[in-house]
Amino acid sequence: MQDFIYIKNEVLIPLSDEIKILEKSIDDEVLISNDKSQKAIIYAPEINFYLKNSQDEILEKSKNVLKLYEARASVYDLGLDLEQDKEVKNRIILVDSSKDKADFLKKQGFKVISLKNEEILAVFGSIGELCAVILNENEEVEIDFDILLFNTDLNAIRKDFTRQSGCYNIKNFKDNEALLEFLQSKSPKYKFKTYITYDSSVCQYHERRSEHCAKCAEICPTTAILKDDENKHLEFSQVDCLGCGGCISVCPSGSLDYAPMPRQSFFELCKFYKEGKILIIPKKMPLENLNINLPKSVLPFMIEGEKWLSHMHFLTLLQSSGANLIFYTDFISRGSSEAIELLNTFFERKFNKKAIFVAKDEKELQEALEKQEFIGSLSFEFHNNTLSTRENFAKRMQNLIKNDDFGTKESGEWLRYGQIQINANTCTLCLSCVGACNVGALIADAKENALKFNASLCTTCGYCEVSCAEKDTLKLTRSGMEFNPNYFEYKTMAKDDLFACIECGKEFATKKAVEKIANLMKAKFANDESKLKTLYCCADCKAKVMIEAMKNR
Repeated sequence: MQDFIYIKNEVLIPLSDEIKILEKSIDDEVLISNDKSQKAIIYAPEINFYLKNSQDEILEKSKNVLKLYEARASVYDLGLDLEQDKEVKNRIILVDSSKDKADFLKKQGFKVISLKNEEILAVFGSIGELCAVILNENEEVEIDFDILLFNTDLNAIRKDFTRQSGCYNIKNFKDNEALLEFLQSKSPKYKFKTYITYDSSVCQYHERRSEHCAKCAEICPTTAILKDDENKHLEFSQVDCLGCGGCISVCPSGSLDYAPMPRQSFFELCKFYKEGKILIIPKKMPLENLNINLPKSVLPFMIEGEKWLSHMHFLTLLQSSGANLIFYTDFISRGSSEAIELLNTFFERKFNKKAIFVAKDEKELQEALEKQEFIGSLSFEFHNNTLSTRENFAKRMQNLIKNDDFGTKESGEWLRYGQIQINANTCTLCLSCVGACNVGALIADAKENALKFNASLCTTCGYCEVSCAEKDTLKLTRSGMEFNPNYFEYKTMAKDDLFACIECGKEFATKKAVEKIANLMKAKFANDESKLKTLYCCADCKAKVMIEAMKNR
């Protein structure tokens, strides 16, 4: 299989020997092609777009074209978006449609049941395994089927018709032939990909005693992510996933990642754009007929989906290129929007420049390209795949802030930062809060016998607050991100000396913890000297003291 194929068109320059130039498409499958007519695993329209519009010199263009091919190959090699399929039969429910439509589908070999919208009480399941609860002569009946076709105005579409996979609006097809072609592409095998990877160990919903997150399920437009509130588990249905990535950009802990471009793949891809101006373009944005003046050093950065970019992704791109970014898209997700707002606020305070320009059409794109520029002291080489999303972001922000103070940016609805306050007088360092924090914002420092907190890692989920064993001791405030160096460091919140066992001298707990338990139990043990003694002993010596007391009775 050929890796890189370039089909000749009106723009042709000398290209690297690694790129095979052809007069027309060939029957063999290739990895990456610049032409849609070529049977390729990856169609890369950004190659023609760059060559046609860029103002770079010919030699620079040749280097950059190879770079675009290699970038796409890198994403393919490191992607985790596995191809899958499932069986889909020919059972169709047709809602509020004409008899002619039903007759047409029956002639094509489909089994069709025609129903009115009001006859359907509920729809659940996924394509190939759908089930409808219908009202038949005042009785509820369940019908299993594969695909639901509805003929409803957009304003009247029912939510359950759009959330499940396998439910389609007939109004999206210009005629019966287009509908038939679409249905035949979904049966007998429905192909889909893995778009989401999940790490339950840092999920802030998974197996907690109370609910503190599940933003992903809240924002998901389908039934791809559902909550099991009884067990506090997230349930994922890859077949229902649209691949939009909206869940990734709002996940506070980074437990979700985008399978087509996971963190490792993203960091590798950034290396291809070092010291070049980045134009982010989602796959859905048409490039074939886009005529634009693309200034020197601007390279298109193609992504699948448009909603998964988080504050960490944006800042990584900014510091990899050393220039502000342009995001060419007709839609900004809520997570991405708050990330852009956060970074623009900081950049305007530090550099008096925007971090990210959002361009929704050709006119806005051209205006943004004229403003895009390299920013002094922005570049920062740092890619650590072992760190979490927030740890990566914090390290990058520290590099920009250095020893200055640029104020505070309040938290949004989805991207949350804050502080905790701990009453050091009542904190016994039981470390329940440390056990509750799965993102490393709260830690126990054994060397100093201290409880420490890093605000830049805290997602303000609040689980530490409800887990605290002491009344009015730990309080969380969702105040926003502070742009000063102290905000990104671990600070001591409470500390204590260790208590030495009165029998063997081994240090086994903090003084406050021992005193608290002793004060609670003294009244109950008032007439038993051996039991009183055990309150100040380590676990081993407690047993010895009690056994000795039993012998002496």
